[in-house]
Amino acid sequence: MPAGPLDAEADRDKLRQILANLIDNALKYSPAGGKVIVAARANGEVAEVKVVDEGIGISEEEQRRIFTKFYRGEAMTRDPATTGTGLGLFIARGLVSAMGGRIWVDSHEGAGSSFAFELPLARATALSGREAG
Repeated sequence: MPAGPLDAEADRDKLRQILANLIDNALKYSPAGGKVIVAARANGEVAEVKVVDEGIGISEEEQRRIFTKFYRGEAMTRDPATTGTGLGLFIARGLVSAMGGRIWVDSHEGAGSSFAFELPLARATALSGREAG
């Protein structure tokens, strides 16, 4: 986590919704007692936020479709106890995009997933980071 505040050009409510969705998914697909890590850092002129889990992982095929409206991963359709509409990641992608950012996933089956997004840093933060570098 950054040493001080990390100010991004973001709507607080939209940011909460994105994080709630990513963290909820990470907890849903992680084994009991597994870790979910949330990290944030400045990366050039963007704030990068990452949610990493120790869950079941996502195949390359599913990664290409995971942000599609109503798409539910294979694990969800196999386990009737796992609920979801297939809208959470679609909405998260739309919210991130609306704030000028991007979202992506890095995952391997059986090895957990890392969902990350970046948003532009607030102008003052981006300028002070450039001056310090």
